[in-house]
Amino acid sequence: MGILAEALSLQLKEKGIKHSVHGDNKEGIIMAQQLPNVKIPVTILFLTDDKTNSVSIRFYNLYKMEDDEINGNLFFLLNQMNLRYRWGKVILDEKDIVLAMDAMVTPFSITETCIQMSVYGAQMADEIYTSLEKLKYKL
Repeated sequence: MGILAEALSLQLKEKGIKHSVHGDNKEGIIMAQQLPNVKIPVTILFLTDDKTNSVSIRFYNLYKMEDDEINGNLFFLLNQMNLRYRWGKVILDEKDIVLAMDAMVTPFSITETCIQMSVYGAQMADEIYTSLEKLKYKL
């Protein structure tokens, strides 16, 4: 396990935050979070990289698109969201909408940074979900 992943896991454990460690080198930390507007629990992946002193945060299970919903209107909405949000980007990964964020960290700052970005990401995810529902049902 790398230094950043170990620091994050230990500090999350101290704070009583449930998580699991994954990856060939145990570089990934996964948490499940239930967001207010999202119907299924969102999976938050923290992928650490000791070489670049960075963490990549991904929100999965945010929204699943059907084939007929992947069209110009969806891409226009995703582009509008990406212009609006400063610290994250919203991407379409096959049929899944994923929220991606990256940050530079140290072993001393990684946990606080990940928690702050998770809170910010959760707020973004709620807005993204609502916007996608409006697009889907043309509200």
